[in-house]
Formats: sequence, C-alpha cells, structure tokens
Amino acid sequence: MSEFANALEKIASALESNSAKFGELDGAAGDGDLGITAGKIADGIRIAINSLTGDLKSDLATIGKEISKAASSTFGTLFATCFIRASTAAASDADDLTNLQNCLSAAFDGVSARGKAQLGERTLLDALHPAVEAVKNATDIKSGLAQAAIAARAGATATALMMPKHGRAGWIGERAKGLEDAGASVIAVVFESIK
Repeated sequence: MSEFANALEKIASALESNSAKFGELDGAAGDGDLGITAGKIADGIRIAINSLTGDLKSDLATIGKEISKAASSTFGTLFATCFIRASTAAASDADDLTNLQNCLSAAFDGVSARGKAQLGERTLLDALHPAVEAVKNATDIKSGLAQAAIAARAGATATALMMPKHGRAGWIGERAKGLEDAGASVIAVVFESIK
C-alpha cells in the first residue's frame, strides 16, 4: 500500500472509530446523523483506495467522487468537495509539501464557497482553516501535519464558544454553546489520524 493509500486508510479508520462521538456531538446541536455519515465517508474512501492510479490530481478527484456517492448528506458533500477542489490544485511538477499546501488551501476555499460559511460561524471551517495555515507555514510534511493536528483540534475546541449560524445548530442558537461543533471535530480527528 502506498503512503498516500495508507494515510487514507488511517482517515477511514479514524472516522469509523469516532462515529459514536460524532453522532453524540451532532445530536446535541443537529440531527444526530453525523456518525452514520462518517461511516459512509469511510466506505467511499475505501472504495477510492482500490482505484488509485498514482496521479495525485486524478486520485483526489476519484476520492471526492466516491465520497459524494457514498455519503450524499450535506456534510458528506462538503467533505467530498474538499477532495474535488484539492484535485484542481494538484500539480505533477510540484514537490509534495507544495502540493499539500496548495491542495489544502483549495479545499478550504471550495468548502467555504460551497457551504456559504465564514470563519467564526461554528462550522468545520473553524478547524480546517488553522490546519491549513499550519501546513502553509511548515518546512516539511511531517512537522506540518503534526502542527495541523494541534491547530485543528484547537479550532474545533474553540467552536464550543461560537454562536452557530448554519444548519440545525443555527436554529437552536445559544443552546448549542458549550459543545464543540461536530463537523469541526471530524476535521480535527482527520488531521490527528495522519499526523
């Protein structure tokens, strides 16, 4: 298994093993189905692993498409968008760190546009943005991913103090405070699984 495929398997496993936690967080401020969605995303990732070609641009697009098919919920669509938009930034003539930096930036921009959300609105962006910034400032992939995991977790934790504006959490407003956003927690778990 390639290093990339191995990282994808780690993400899929982490999504599955944390699904109960995601469901619990989502149940407090949303419809409670994020744990199920996380499992479906893991299924999509595993299907994609079997189709990897070694071409980063093509492989990222395939992962996004398989996630989109397996998990057609709002969060599944946003998670798939990360990979689909990342594929547009992948370049065969760029080094691995540059590709990681550019792909993560494109993923953030794509999800922000697709979800019509901004930082500070208690969404997955609040964990993804600090992770992207950590990787942007890194001098190598290993330290970049380690810092991204720390930054994403801090971002997810900070969402507990934010007023939600989107989805079902937006309907209950103040009552959502005190618990971190479920989607942001997913992002933190993803980065922690590959650090």
